[in-house]
Amino acid sequence: MPPTRTGRSSPVSKIIEQERLFVDLAEKSLVGIYLIQDGIFRYANSRMGRIFGYSAREIIDRKGPRDLVFPDDWPRVDKNITRRVAGKVRSINYEFRGVRKSGVIIDIEAYGYGTTYGGRPALIGTLLDITKKKQSEQLLREAEELYRGIFENAIEGIFQTTADGRVVAANPALAMMLGFDSPEELLSSITDLGHQQYVVPGVRQDFVGLLERDGVLRGFECELYRKNGDRIWVVMNARVVRDDSGAVRYFEGTIQDITEQKKAEDNLRGLNAFNRAIIDNAPVAIFTLNRDGFFTSVNPALANLSGLGPRASEKLIGFNWLNNPFTIKCGLAGYISQGLQGKPFQLWDFPFMTYSGDQNIYIDFMGVPLKGKNGGVEGLLCIIEETTERVRTRAKLMQETRMSAIGRLAAGAAHELNNPLATLVAYAEIAADILESHRRNDGLDTDRLAYCLELIQQQAFRCKHVLADLLNLSRKDGLEFADVELKELIEGVLESINFGVRGIALQTALPPSLPAARADTSALRQVITNVVHNAVDAVEGRSDALILVRTGFDGNVLTIEVEDNGIGIPDSIADKIFEPFFTTKEAKKGMGLGLALCCEVLGSMNGTIRAESKPGTGTTFFITLPTDTAGVDT
Repeated sequence: MPPTRTGRSSPVSKIIEQERLFVDLAEKSLVGIYLIQDGIFRYANSRMGRIFGYSAREIIDRKGPRDLVFPDDWPRVDKNITRRVAGKVRSINYEFRGVRKSGVIIDIEAYGYGTTYGGRPALIGTLLDITKKKQSEQLLREAEELYRGIFENAIEGIFQTTADGRVVAANPALAMMLGFDSPEELLSSITDLGHQQYVVPGVRQDFVGLLERDGVLRGFECELYRKNGDRIWVVMNARVVRDDSGAVRYFEGTIQDITEQKKAEDNLRGLNAFNRAIIDNAPVAIFTLNRDGFFTSVNPALANLSGLGPRASEKLIGFNWLNNPFTIKCGLAGYISQGLQGKPFQLWDFPFMTYSGDQNIYIDFMGVPLKGKNGGVEGLLCIIEETTERVRTRAKLMQETRMSAIGRLAAGAAHELNNPLATLVAYAEIAADILESHRRNDGLDTDRLAYCLELIQQQAFRCKHVLADLLNLSRKDGLEFADVELKELIEGVLESINFGVRGIALQTALPPSLPAARADTSALRQVITNVVHNAVDAVEGRSDALILVRTGFDGNVLTIEVEDNGIGIPDSIADKIFEPFFTTKEAKKGMGLGLALCCEVLGSMNGTIRAESKPGTGTTFFITLPTDTAGVDT
């Protein structure tokens, strides 16, 4: 449990710690330990299970004392349990016959006293299997020797002390724990435990007082001196041994060195404080939600992000974020619900409205389910970093990239317009000569004039398409989707490039029966133009320059492949070619949108672009698009 604001453990944490220590001791105990309430075992340690041939799980909440007691002995056992639970006797020690899971009858010695559990009467105690003792009364000496062996070789310290502080019995483990060479040296050296061994003398009086009052003491922690003056932390479990008159004869019990455990706890507290300092000073917002979506912890960075200031913790702790209308409206509530169901998530540049709904921002959001010991989700760890400036900067850079690409496109387009304009001028002059001849009554060659005018019209429309694409890309804010015939569009792009002059062989495979693509016509034309021009640049200077353009169809997806036998893409930059601002070309060769913007434009049309390349053997670009029946988000 974390410390409270006063730096001290809360009463609840103390109770939890005591219960943990009790369970730890019980599970390591050599005796069976049980708790009975309403005629059912509410707790049984592993040793008790082994005594009766069961696992502890098979006993707890499933069996009662009657299930483990020989029928003839049940009336007596039932009477003793009833008397203790009713408070008629505080504690009692007696023997009875038990029945193991296998049906074998065993002898049991039980010790217990009345208590309360969950506010209601209960019985807690210990028991031992004394079958062998009963069967071997004649071998009492051997049994005592066996006990002595256990006493001498036990890992835990075992002691017997008087109320006035004398040690009357100690095993070697206890002597070693306290720094003595032997139990005999320990017994002869210690005459007043309270003043000689206890770091705080008054603690010994507390120990004695609790034992005399309760008869049994479990999990009593204190600090003791060793022979050389070093201090150690120990935990003791003890009981009172009384004579027939009820007077205290001595206290006996076990003692365990928990110094390393205490150091580990101190280190853990220090680590928790260190982690808390990291979280409190982290530049990103870190907070937790419980399984119902309520805030359970927040750090200062969240105060800044939420705009709530220093009172953010006061306002957010206990607030249900799942029910916040702004969280629901932006869609974040759905992701949080998934996280609380055990599915981690991470969102990048997520559009988000602040807690009070007064500011729109962008965030990176990571949600990590917090699981308990049983594997169930108990909450959600959330980490938020505001990325509003990054999104704005990236948008600005993308716009700059777009405008730069359009600028390069304009320069390239001007270069590409030279061919149709030259043709247009030449045939316009030829048409003028024909008309001039007609004026001189030399006759009118109408066929030749019609051919010239048709060619002039074709070249003029080619120029118009190039200029229209430039205007569309620079003016419109979004895409305009329509059904696009790929064969017609691609042929138009290829006709605008004079492959013959460049010494490039062009091969195409453009089936006319493909379904129409659902795309923006001008944007798609410039994407294809860019990819084809990349191929042209790649094969420049090759005597066997070759470019292949193919289209295909699979399911609801159309594919366009542009393959060249050029220089290829080096492995070192293959994963960067679609990044903004990345290029290996000279500025004068820039043409079209650029691969980064191509990728963005295709993504807006639910399409993709990728490349496969081997240096020295060529590159193939693969473009995919949905058909007119697949649908796109507009």
